[in-house]
Amino acid sequence: MSREHVIEIYQNILDGKAKRFPNNFFIGEEGKMYMKYMTCYLLEERLSISIHEIPYKVKASILWSHRLKSPALIYGWNYYDVIDNAYPGQFKPWEFQQVPHKYWFGEEGRNRAIKAIKYVIENELNIPLEEVPSQVNHHFFKKYNLNGAFNIFGQSPFQAIQAVYPDVFKLWHFAHVPLNCWKDEESIQATMDYFLFEQLSFSSYEEALLRIRKQDFFDYRLTGLFQMAFGSRMQKVKEWIRIRMKCKEKQIEESNNSIIISKC
Repeated sequence: MSREHVIEIYQNILDGKAKRFPNNFFIGEEGKMYMKYMTCYLLEERLSISIHEIPYKVKASILWSHRLKSPALIYGWNYYDVIDNAYPGQFKPWEFQQVPHKYWFGEEGRNRAIKAIKYVIENELNIPLEEVPSQVNHHFFKKYNLNGAFNIFGQSPFQAIQAVYPDVFKLWHFAHVPLNCWKDEESIQATMDYFLFEQLSFSSYEEALLRIRKQDFFDYRLTGLFQMAFGSRMQKVKEWIRIRMKCKEKQIEESNNSIIISKC
């Protein structure tokens, strides 16, 4: 059946001139093609929605209210499947204001979230790997309609990226980390050691004690650490460094003593 004939049948149904589609209208691949004709006609011609606007303007209610739900059920399709049938490969589910029901649910939903985040980073935005921590933040998930995926990871950019690129980044590489992170001594020490010796390139705690500045925390976007772990006081930062110096001295002393004992 030609496209024109299919559209004529569909128009008659929408206009109330016919009550139902012909028997066996939606069967096999031919029926899917008819669905494509009708979907494209509905969106582009009857509703005047341009193709690039479809993810922003089309929801399930629009398709279902224009008599496409019953045919979709024949194929077991949700509203996104109907659109993907009409525009194969042009849109991703997460680009729509309304994702299919339970799309982000369970382990399958988590895997979809990982693939979606990775796709946007690598295919849509071409973000270099080293720039991921600075560019993937709360705004990133909102802008690219990935709020559902973001919720899976507790709205933590670090947890989301950890799932996409396991063990590539550290928590402190990100501008926004959970506040309770800075109540954990192991996280504080790991971050401070990286900050002092990798980012600021100090050769020892002794040098760090003499040269560390308040501005350094701001320059390297570690204000959360400075505020939560040290109460925004450089005196506490230096107290922490002195404690680490004493711990290191004690470790050296214990190591030397064990060497002497072994020689005896």
